Amino acid sequence: MSASIGNRLRQRLREMASYRDVLVRFPVVIALLLVATFVANLLIEEIGSAALVWRALMGLACAALAALSATLGLEALASRREMVGAGMRQLTAVIAGAFGFCLVWFQDALHTSTWLLAFALVALVPLSPYLAGGSGTAFRGFLGRLTFAFLLSCIGWNLLGIGLSLVFVSLNLLFGLEVPFQLYAHIAAITALLFAPLFWLALIPDSFYLADDCRLDRLSARAIGALGEWIAAPLILVYALILHAYAVKCLLGGGLPNGQSGWLVSGFGVCLLVALIVCRPFMREERALVRVLLRYWPWVLPVPLVLVVIAVAQRIGAYGVTPERYLLAALATVLAVVVLLQVFRRSRGDIRLMAAVPVVTMLVASFGPQGAEWTSIRSQGNRFLAIVEQPARDAEQTGQALAALRYLEDAGELGRVAPTGGMPASEAPSGIGPLARAWGLDPSLAATAGSDRYSRVYSGSTGVALEGFDLLLNAVDVSAGRQTEVTLPTGELLRLTVQGRELLVSAQARSIGFALPRQMTAASTGSAAEATLVTLRKDGVSIGLLPVTLSGSLTPEPTLDHLSGTVLLNARDWR
Repeated sequence: MSASIGNRLRQRLREMASYRDVLVRFPVVIALLLVATFVANLLIEEIGSAALVWRALMGLACAALAALSATLGLEALASRREMVGAGMRQLTAVIAGAFGFCLVWFQDALHTSTWLLAFALVALVPLSPYLAGGSGTAFRGFLGRLTFAFLLSCIGWNLLGIGLSLVFVSLNLLFGLEVPFQLYAHIAAITALLFAPLFWLALIPDSFYLADDCRLDRLSARAIGALGEWIAAPLILVYALILHAYAVKCLLGGGLPNGQSGWLVSGFGVCLLVALIVCRPFMREERALVRVLLRYWPWVLPVPLVLVVIAVAQRIGAYGVTPERYLLAALATVLAVVVLLQVFRRSRGDIRLMAAVPVVTMLVASFGPQGAEWTSIRSQGNRFLAIVEQPARDAEQTGQALAALRYLEDAGELGRVAPTGGMPASEAPSGIGPLARAWGLDPSLAATAGSDRYSRVYSGSTGVALEGFDLLLNAVDVSAGRQTEVTLPTGELLRLTVQGRELLVSAQARSIGFALPRQMTAASTGSAAEATLVTLRKDGVSIGLLPVTLSGSLTPEPTLDHLSGTVLLNARDWR
């Protein structure tokens, strides 16, 4: 009996020693987690400003991630060179944590993209020990160990949280004890922000040379290999063929890539990098598709990257920089750098660099004057001033100026474009109305704030002369993606739809897209002036349009989604 008690006691002491090791190894991270847990409970009790408390919670989470990355990075450096003491590691963790917290707390001044910063810091944790050395194989082993530890901590979090909740539910149902609903939220916050992270920290290995002792068992290796061989490799190669065929289409047709092609190419590049980082060691080159992918993957990226560059340059030239376009350009730059690194033998195939380049790019893009938000604000402000300072503006330019003004309003930077003579430049105007009128713009032409759509309703009754036309199609209602069929008196079947900024009219003999005037698709919401007959011409064919309503999207460029009204045409043109 005494021996059994002694064994249990020694086991408990070893468990306590392991947790003591965690406290000694990560004191700054654990302190930040304790404060974050306290702040989360304040948020649940609705103490203080919800916005400020939530910002503090996000700042503490980013601070903990930054401190953990700094600790792991210096631990790895000390294991290789033995030149960094424990005190220096903790001091660096404090500085990194303070930096991460300040980036979130002062996000209005620094224009921080909090979600981008958080994502970058999460990706930095497994990468930090290998920024100054190590091998790609060791990095992959450490990443696998962290992922496994994270899954275990999630299971423990759920078991602990659900178990405690069931205890309180049982007390309520069996003994009639009233348990406040907020208690369950407190349990979830404490287990998610403190207990689960502590369990995860305890499982982080203190050795960063995991190439040998972190090998997968045969079944897991086969599963990952099959994922790469039968799913990743074929789909990536098919996707590459599609993108190259689209590039040939643009080259032969003389057209430019559309705006959505940039995101498709970026998704292709991300999937390729993930497959190379995760699946490459387990893929067998005996298979033809795998051999082609592993040998020639750097050569399938340049042509799609050219598509991205053209698409992004076209959109930025027409509509200025936005955070989405900035990130698209940054991702294209990352892929280009990864491809260039394959030229050098020393960096060829190094997955540490494949992971480090995007992570560093995300960190740089998440805050400051070089970041996505600040760069977009400067671009939209300059674009607005360039438009309003022109002596003459058409309806489309007015819509673009108001769209830029709405973006600046959402970013809280209207004061950046305030006219020095019309209102004090130091005061941020409330709403875009006064500022638009100060620049001679009609704010009633702007769509609803924050909306990317427009609509027009033409009021009044109008008499129309049929001179030049012999058919009148009344109450025509067409939408994008849906054809409206009309049978002409001659028996011909006419199909109408909208595509882009065109009214597409098709018959058995021909199909013609009539471009609508730009002022009809400029940013506008509400009632417009009395409708007037608009004559549209193309390829020697004319039609008349008397619109009643129309609506569409303003981004990434003005397009028409719906149109209703009266259409005039000549029957002989459609026989």
